[in-house]
Amino acid sequence: MMDKYARLMQKLEIVNVELFKGICQLFGIFYHYIYETFGNQDRGQSGKSLPDHQSFRLRVALSKITQDSDQWIKPQSISYSPSSPVSMDVMPTAPPSSMFTLYGLKERCAAAETISLVARVLNRSRAHLHSVLSQSNTSILEEFFGTMVDSVPDLAEHIHRTSARMLLHINGYPDKIANAKWEVKELGMEHNGYVDLLLGEFKHYKTRLDHGGISKELQDLLLEYGIDSIAEVLVEGLSRVKRCTDEGRALMSLDLQVLINGLLHIVSANVRPKLQIVDTFIKAYYLPETEYVHWARSHPEYSKSQVVGLVNLVATMKGWKRKTRLETIERIEAGP
Repeated sequence: MMDKYARLMQKLEIVNVELFKGICQLFGIFYHYIYETFGNQDRGQSGKSLPDHQSFRLRVALSKITQDSDQWIKPQSISYSPSSPVSMDVMPTAPPSSMFTLYGLKERCAAAETISLVARVLNRSRAHLHSVLSQSNTSILEEFFGTMVDSVPDLAEHIHRTSARMLLHINGYPDKIANAKWEVKELGMEHNGYVDLLLGEFKHYKTRLDHGGISKELQDLLLEYGIDSIAEVLVEGLSRVKRCTDEGRALMSLDLQVLINGLLHIVSANVRPKLQIVDTFIKAYYLPETEYVHWARSHPEYSKSQVVGLVNLVATMKGWKRKTRLETIERIEAGP
């Protein structure tokens, strides 16, 4: 199709740049619609949600679309009503997730594959499009491909990660983890109950994927993203702990090991590398107080609030001076 547009542009040399801009805008509208429909998590289904992680390329692309196609994407914000008349807007309003099965798992996967296919077609047509645009207008093409087309893999990944977060019902677990008893005097052989609950949730998640009507390749990908979500939840929960002894920190390591062993009975992939981020966070409890600022800067995978939570816990349990705590937190929040 893009080749046909390019040939049409050759015949209409006077308007070929405007026609190409139209193609860019149409793709941008499609991109934005896919994001709004399938890339936003339905927080109403599972309470307070974890932060929504987007890549830098995805944020830049969405920002550019908003700037360039504002009048076309505004209708997306209209709420859906079954009784409302059919809208004639260019941007149709997305139906609610309740109209889909499994939060629209098949539809979400199809959306990611569809826009990825369009991006592949555009990339195949790139040389042809370049040949029919005048030299003075090639910067428009380069910007379109560099900002929009090249970010499609980021959008597809975002959609799949959003699907994983919605199907794996663990948004409430940070509080469960934070409220567990960590101020213990002796380390026993028993792990905390939230570990068994997490494993149960992951088993249900795998069952949903097995019956979701998607390919084995996508199932495996979503299982990986599910493990990533568990790692996020664990770090977030541990960062909210207010009081913890050395034995309690050892209990955290025990919980993690039991969780890893349990996951290995559910999935064939090696889950340990994906949960290394949790182990590193637990072990940071034992750092000297002078190391936390450097540690925070060398571990950008943790949010500032998570690192500050860790510092507050360590400062409380190890009896830091108030001035030391405040100066450390100030330097961490100030960033690099």
